[in-house]
Amino acid sequence: MWWAAQEEGFMPELAEVNVQVRYLRERCVGWTIAHAGWKGKRNFKTLRAEGGDEAVEEFLRGNVITDITQRGKLVVLRTERGVMCSHLMFRGRWSVEGDPFISSYKHHREPPLDRSRAFWVINPEGERLCLHTPEWMAHVEAHPKVHDPAQVEALAKLGPEALVTPETDPAFVGAGWDLKTFLAKASRSRQAIKPFLLDQKKQAGLGNMYVCEALYTAGVDPARQAKELSDGEVERLHAAAQGVMRQAIESDLDYDDILAIYRRERDPKGRAVEVTTIGGRDTFWVPDVQR
Repeated sequence: MWWAAQEEGFMPELAEVNVQVRYLRERCVGWTIAHAGWKGKRNFKTLRAEGGDEAVEEFLRGNVITDITQRGKLVVLRTERGVMCSHLMFRGRWSVEGDPFISSYKHHREPPLDRSRAFWVINPEGERLCLHTPEWMAHVEAHPKVHDPAQVEALAKLGPEALVTPETDPAFVGAGWDLKTFLAKASRSRQAIKPFLLDQKKQAGLGNMYVCEALYTAGVDPARQAKELSDGEVERLHAAAQGVMRQAIESDLDYDDILAIYRRERDPKGRAVEVTTIGGRDTFWVPDVQR
Protein backbone atom coordinates (compact mmCIF):
# COMPACT_ATOMS: atom_id res chain seq x y z
CA MET A 1 0.00 0.00 0.00
CA TRP A 2 1.38 3.36 -0.99
CA TRP A 3 -0.11 5.35 1.90
CA ALA A 4 2.53 6.63 4.30
CA ALA A 5 1.76 7.09 7.98
CA GLN A 6 3.21 10.56 8.12
CA GLU A 7 1.57 12.02 5.00
CA GLU A 8 -1.55 13.62 6.45
CA GLY A 9 -2.86 15.12 3.21
CA PHE A 10 -6.16 16.41 4.53
CA MET A 11 -7.87 19.76 4.84
CA PRO A 12 -7.59 21.37 8.28
CA GLU A 13 -10.59 20.14 10.23
CA LEU A 14 -12.19 21.38 13.44
CA ALA A 15 -9.24 20.38 15.61
CA GLU A 16 -6.59 21.91 13.32
CA VAL A 17 -8.51 25.18 13.11
CA ASN A 18 -9.04 25.16 16.87
CA VAL A 19 -5.30 25.03 17.51
CA GLN A 20 -4.79 28.01 15.19
CA VAL A 21 -7.55 30.01 16.88
CA ARG A 22 -6.00 29.42 20.30
CA TYR A 23 -2.67 30.67 18.97
CA LEU A 24 -4.31 33.78 17.48
CA ARG A 25 -6.35 34.57 20.58
CA GLU A 26 -3.23 34.60 22.72
CA ARG A 27 -1.49 37.09 20.41
CA CYS A 28 -3.85 39.23 18.36
CA VAL A 29 -7.05 40.06 20.23
CA GLY A 30 -7.12 43.81 20.86
CA TRP A 31 -4.95 44.72 17.87
CA THR A 32 -5.65 48.00 16.10
CA ILE A 33 -5.06 47.70 12.36
CA ALA A 34 -2.69 50.51 11.43
CA HIS A 35 -1.90 49.15 7.97
CA ALA A 36 -3.16 46.27 5.82
CA GLY A 37 -2.54 44.70 2.45
CA TRP A 38 -3.61 41.77 0.33
CA LYS A 39 -2.87 39.92 -2.89
CA GLY A 40 -4.99 37.68 -5.08
CA LYS A 41 -8.55 37.86 -6.37
CA ARG A 42 -10.12 35.64 -3.71
CA ASN A 43 -9.70 38.01 -0.77
CA PHE A 44 -12.60 40.37 0.03
CA LYS A 45 -14.28 39.33 -3.21
CA THR A 46 -17.77 40.47 -2.20
CA LEU A 47 -16.71 43.75 -0.59
CA ARG A 48 -14.46 44.68 -3.52
CA ALA A 49 -17.29 43.94 -5.95
CA GLU A 50 -19.50 46.38 -4.04
CA GLY A 51 -17.05 49.21 -3.39
CA GLY A 52 -13.64 48.38 -4.82
CA ASP A 53 -10.34 48.32 -2.94
CA GLU A 54 -11.31 51.58 -1.24
CA ALA A 55 -14.12 49.82 0.62
CA VAL A 56 -11.70 47.22 1.93
CA GLU A 57 -9.23 49.91 3.04
CA GLU A 58 -12.02 51.81 4.79
CA PHE A 59 -13.09 48.67 6.65
CA LEU A 60 -9.58 47.68 7.73
CA ARG A 61 -7.61 50.83 8.52
CA GLY A 62 -8.08 51.82 12.17
CA ASN A 63 -10.32 48.82 12.86
CA VAL A 64 -9.85 46.80 16.08
CA ILE A 65 -9.85 43.01 16.41
CA THR A 66 -12.09 42.34 19.42
CA ASP A 67 -12.11 38.53 19.38
CA ILE A 68 -10.98 35.57 17.29
CA THR A 69 -13.19 32.49 17.26
CA GLN A 70 -14.09 29.38 15.33
CA ARG A 71 -17.08 28.22 13.31
CA GLY A 72 -16.56 24.68 12.04
CA LYS A 73 -13.52 24.80 9.77
CA LEU A 74 -13.51 28.61 9.53
CA VAL A 75 -11.61 31.24 11.50
CA VAL A 76 -13.81 34.16 12.59
CA LEU A 77 -12.35 37.57 13.42
CA ARG A 78 -14.78 39.83 15.25
CA THR A 79 -13.92 43.50 14.84
CA GLU A 80 -15.40 46.85 15.85
CA ARG A 81 -16.62 47.37 12.28
CA GLY A 82 -17.97 43.91 11.54
CA VAL A 83 -17.05 40.28 11.02
CA MET A 84 -14.21 38.81 8.99
CA CYS A 85 -14.05 35.09 8.31
CA SER A 86 -11.58 32.90 6.47
CA HIS A 87 -11.45 29.38 5.13
CA LEU A 88 -7.98 27.83 5.24
CA MET A 89 -8.64 25.32 2.44
CA PHE A 90 -5.77 22.77 2.40
CA ARG A 91 -2.61 24.62 3.38
CA GLY A 92 -3.63 28.03 4.65
CA ARG A 93 -2.70 29.35 8.07
CA TRP A 94 -2.64 32.55 10.07
CA SER A 95 0.74 33.41 11.51
CA VAL A 96 2.42 36.32 13.31
CA GLU A 97 5.79 37.27 11.84
CA GLY A 98 8.60 36.56 14.29
CA ASP A 99 6.38 34.15 16.25
CA PRO A 100 5.21 31.74 13.53
CA PHE A 101 2.38 29.27 13.91
CA ILE A 102 3.79 25.74 13.72
CA SER A 103 1.97 22.47 14.38
CA SER A 104 2.11 18.75 13.57
CA TYR A 105 -0.22 19.25 10.60
CA LYS A 106 1.70 18.27 7.48
CA HIS A 107 1.74 21.73 5.85
CA HIS A 108 2.42 23.64 9.07
CA ARG A 109 5.53 21.92 10.38
CA GLU A 110 7.85 24.69 9.22
CA PRO A 111 7.46 28.49 9.39
CA PRO A 112 5.50 29.93 6.45
CA LEU A 113 7.29 31.47 3.48
CA ASP A 114 6.93 35.17 2.70
CA ARG A 115 5.85 34.43 -0.85
CA SER A 116 2.71 32.66 0.42
CA ARG A 117 1.46 35.80 2.18
CA ALA A 118 -1.97 36.71 0.79
CA PHE A 119 -3.32 39.09 3.44
CA TRP A 120 -1.70 40.96 6.29
CA VAL A 121 -2.46 43.51 8.96
CA ILE A 122 0.08 45.54 10.95
CA ASN A 123 -0.60 46.98 14.39
CA PRO A 124 0.84 50.31 15.69
CA GLU A 125 3.76 48.44 17.29
CA GLY A 126 4.78 47.04 13.90
CA GLU A 127 3.67 43.46 14.54
CA ARG A 128 2.35 41.76 11.43
CA LEU A 129 -0.40 39.11 11.27
CA CYS A 130 -0.58 37.29 7.94
CA LEU A 131 -2.77 34.78 6.19
CA HIS A 132 -0.48 32.45 4.26
CA THR A 133 -1.78 30.26 1.46
CA PRO A 134 0.87 28.43 -0.62
CA GLU A 135 -1.77 27.14 -3.04
CA TRP A 136 -3.52 30.56 -3.14
CA MET A 137 -6.89 29.12 -2.14
CA ALA A 138 -7.31 30.27 1.47
CA HIS A 139 -9.06 33.61 1.63
CA VAL A 140 -10.72 36.27 3.79
CA GLU A 141 -14.15 37.86 3.52
CA ALA A 142 -15.31 40.99 5.36
CA HIS A 143 -18.86 41.88 6.40
CA PRO A 144 -19.02 45.56 7.41
CA LYS A 145 -21.62 46.50 10.04
CA VAL A 146 -22.46 42.83 10.62
CA HIS A 147 -21.53 42.19 14.24
CA ASP A 148 -23.37 38.90 14.75
CA PRO A 149 -21.60 36.03 12.95
CA ALA A 150 -24.93 34.20 12.83
CA GLN A 151 -25.98 36.81 10.24
CA VAL A 152 -23.13 35.83 7.89
CA GLU A 153 -24.56 33.43 5.32
CA ALA A 154 -21.39 31.33 5.00
CA LEU A 155 -21.47 30.70 8.76
CA ALA A 156 -25.23 30.49 9.28
CA LYS A 157 -25.78 27.80 6.65
CA LEU A 158 -23.50 25.36 8.46
CA GLY A 159 -24.89 22.69 10.74
CA PRO A 160 -24.36 22.52 14.51
CA GLU A 161 -20.80 22.61 15.79
CA ALA A 162 -19.45 19.05 15.85
CA LEU A 163 -17.60 19.89 19.07
CA VAL A 164 -18.18 23.01 21.15
CA THR A 165 -14.97 24.34 22.74
CA PRO A 166 -13.93 27.59 24.46
CA GLU A 167 -12.88 28.80 20.99
CA THR A 168 -16.32 28.24 19.41
CA ASP A 169 -17.89 31.54 18.43
CA PRO A 170 -20.48 32.54 21.06
CA ALA A 171 -23.13 32.90 18.36
CA PHE A 172 -23.00 29.13 17.81
CA VAL A 173 -22.28 27.71 21.27
CA GLY A 174 -25.95 26.89 21.75
CA ALA A 175 -26.06 25.00 18.47
CA GLY A 176 -23.85 22.07 19.40
CA TRP A 177 -24.09 18.68 17.70
CA ASP A 178 -26.16 16.79 20.26
CA LEU A 179 -27.01 13.09 20.10
CA LYS A 180 -30.77 13.68 19.84
CA THR A 181 -30.39 15.78 16.68
CA PHE A 182 -27.91 13.31 15.17
CA LEU A 183 -30.28 10.39 15.81
CA ALA A 184 -33.20 12.23 14.22
CA LYS A 185 -31.29 13.25 11.09
CA ALA A 186 -29.61 9.86 10.63
CA SER A 187 -32.88 7.95 10.97
CA ARG A 188 -34.32 9.81 7.95
CA SER A 189 -31.32 9.60 5.61
CA ARG A 190 -30.60 7.00 2.92
CA GLN A 191 -27.17 8.56 2.44
CA ALA A 192 -24.11 6.46 3.29
CA ILE A 193 -23.01 7.32 6.81
CA LYS A 194 -19.55 8.49 5.68
CA PRO A 195 -20.70 11.32 3.36
CA PHE A 196 -23.55 12.03 5.79
CA LEU A 197 -20.97 12.89 8.44
CA LEU A 198 -18.92 14.97 6.00
CA ASP A 199 -21.89 17.17 5.05
CA GLN A 200 -21.11 20.50 6.72
CA LYS A 201 -24.78 21.49 6.60
CA LYS A 202 -25.56 18.59 8.93
CA GLN A 203 -22.70 19.12 11.37
CA ALA A 204 -19.84 21.62 11.06
CA GLY A 205 -16.18 20.75 11.46
CA LEU A 206 -15.98 17.04 10.76
CA GLY A 207 -13.59 16.09 7.96
CA ASN A 208 -12.37 12.97 6.22
CA MET A 209 -9.65 11.95 8.65
CA TYR A 210 -11.63 12.20 11.86
CA VAL A 211 -14.70 10.59 10.27
CA CYS A 212 -12.61 7.59 9.19
CA GLU A 213 -11.26 7.27 12.72
CA ALA A 214 -14.67 7.67 14.35
CA LEU A 215 -16.30 5.04 12.13
CA TYR A 216 -13.49 2.63 12.98
CA THR A 217 -13.76 3.26 16.72
CA ALA A 218 -17.54 2.83 16.59
CA GLY A 219 -17.27 -0.33 14.47
CA VAL A 220 -19.48 1.03 11.68
CA ASP A 221 -19.11 0.20 7.97
CA PRO A 222 -18.70 3.60 6.23
CA ALA A 223 -20.89 2.51 3.29
CA ARG A 224 -23.99 1.69 5.35
CA GLN A 225 -27.01 3.93 4.97
CA ALA A 226 -27.37 6.29 7.90
CA LYS A 227 -30.96 5.14 8.53
CA GLU A 228 -29.76 1.52 8.92
CA LEU A 229 -27.72 2.30 12.03
CA SER A 230 -29.19 1.31 15.37
CA ASP A 231 -29.57 3.90 18.11
CA GLY A 232 -26.64 2.26 19.89
CA GLU A 233 -24.41 2.53 16.83
CA VAL A 234 -25.32 6.19 16.33
CA GLU A 235 -24.56 6.86 19.99
CA ARG A 236 -21.16 5.13 19.73
CA LEU A 237 -20.37 7.03 16.54
CA HIS A 238 -21.31 10.38 18.07
CA ALA A 239 -19.09 9.70 21.09
CA ALA A 240 -16.22 8.47 18.89
CA ALA A 241 -16.31 11.52 16.60
CA GLN A 242 -16.32 14.00 19.45
CA GLY A 243 -13.77 11.94 21.35
CA VAL A 244 -11.17 11.85 18.59
CA MET A 245 -11.50 15.60 17.96
CA ARG A 246 -11.22 16.35 21.66
CA GLN A 247 -8.14 14.12 21.89
CA ALA A 248 -6.56 15.90 18.92
CA ILE A 249 -7.10 19.32 20.50
CA GLU A 250 -5.89 18.28 23.95
CA SER A 251 -2.76 16.64 22.50
CA ASP A 252 -1.91 19.63 20.25
CA LEU A 253 -2.37 17.42 17.18
CA ASP A 254 -0.22 14.47 18.24
CA TYR A 255 -1.15 12.35 15.22
CA ASP A 256 0.95 9.39 16.30
CA ASP A 257 -1.32 9.09 19.31
CA ILE A 258 -4.58 10.02 17.56
CA LEU A 259 -4.58 8.01 14.34
CA ALA A 260 -5.38 4.32 14.41
CA ILE A 261 -6.16 3.66 10.73
CA TYR A 262 -6.00 6.84 8.63
CA ARG A 263 -3.25 6.28 6.03
CA ARG A 264 -2.11 3.23 7.96
CA GLU A 265 -1.62 -0.25 6.55
CA ARG A 266 -2.78 -2.00 9.73
CA ASP A 267 -4.74 -1.05 12.81
CA PRO A 268 -3.15 -1.24 16.31
CA LYS A 269 -4.13 -4.93 16.55
CA GLY A 270 -2.52 -5.82 13.24
CA ARG A 271 -5.68 -6.09 11.16
CA ALA A 272 -5.49 -4.94 7.54
CA VAL A 273 -6.71 -1.45 6.69
CA GLU A 274 -8.43 -1.20 3.32
CA VAL A 275 -8.89 1.90 1.17
CA THR A 276 -12.00 2.49 -0.89
CA THR A 277 -13.80 5.51 -2.33
CA ILE A 278 -17.13 6.60 -0.85
CA GLY A 279 -18.76 9.84 -1.87
CA GLY A 280 -15.67 10.72 -3.88
CA ARG A 281 -13.38 10.57 -0.83
CA ASP A 282 -10.64 8.11 0.11
CA THR A 283 -12.01 6.01 2.93
CA PHE A 284 -9.84 4.01 5.30
CA TRP A 285 -11.56 1.21 7.16
CA VAL A 286 -11.09 -2.26 8.68
CA PRO A 287 -13.68 -4.73 7.34
CA ASP A 288 -12.90 -7.20 10.12
CA VAL A 289 -14.34 -4.86 12.76
CA GLN A 290 -16.61 -2.42 10.90
CA ARG A 291 -20.04 -3.91 10.18
